[in-house]
Amino acid sequence: LRQVQTDSEGFSTVELSEQEPAAASGPGQDLDDVLHKAVVFEGEHVMDGIYKEAQTMRKEMLLLKMDVKRLGKQNTRFLTSVRRISSIKRDSSAVGRDIKARGEAIYARLEKLGKLSKELEEEHGLTSAVARMARSQYACLTNAFHDAMSEYNEAEMVQKENCKTRIQRQAEIVGKEVSREQIDEMIETGKWNVFSDNLVLEGKTARSALSEIENRHKELLELEGRIRDIHELFFQMATLVEEQGSMLNNIEANVCATEDYVVKATAEIKKAVKYNKNNPCKKLFCCCFPCCK
Repeated sequence: LRQVQTDSEGFSTVELSEQEPAAASGPGQDLDDVLHKAVVFEGEHVMDGIYKEAQTMRKEMLLLKMDVKRLGKQNTRFLTSVRRISSIKRDSSAVGRDIKARGEAIYARLEKLGKLSKELEEEHGLTSAVARMARSQYACLTNAFHDAMSEYNEAEMVQKENCKTRIQRQAEIVGKEVSREQIDEMIETGKWNVFSDNLVLEGKTARSALSEIENRHKELLELEGRIRDIHELFFQMATLVEEQGSMLNNIEANVCATEDYVVKATAEIKKAVKYNKNNPCKKLFCCCFPCCK
């Protein structure tokens, strides 16, 4: 009995000693759990907001690229369509204004996302998940915006060359041979009277050709005006790309590598499935036990 009593007293002492630290650390531990959950919830909320903003910006960039493609089609019709050139020009001008407005709106959102990315890095650290997500989204969206605006610039340059081509055609009709260099000089100086000097406008064709040259001159001036208006946006975009240059290259390389891994993994899975179907042991098992699957 004395031995049993001694064992029971020792067990009680151990049990109480284990319970006391737990009771002492219980409220603090609960508070730490609550704070940890609050921090995680706050980070998830920010990440969800960044994701939604990135999705919205991607939709806007998709619309921007669609507008650029529309402008490219208009430029193609400029040389081949039988419609009045004035109506095509109005359509191109309207699309150009839409592209400018949409591009400026996207750039403003990119600036906000860039500032948010820096704030998250200062608050949570460079290696935190929310900071890395914001930084990656900002870099990818900047790259996409750069590509879209580069396509727009190329479309406007194509339109400029189309105008020069039409001017050359109409100059040949009135009996004047001009080179692209001469046309560029006329654009810079504004001296287009070379086509009408010492020229007797006889017949409807010659007058129409000279009128076409004057219209194309106006078209070039309007085109130069559109390019000047959006020049500031191009400069700001170039600054963004220069700041994010190395990051864009790293992210692009990681994405490409991930795509390669996904393709390889998909191919390996297909091989495994094919091998599993053609496994001779499995076929032998099915022959021996036809009722088993």
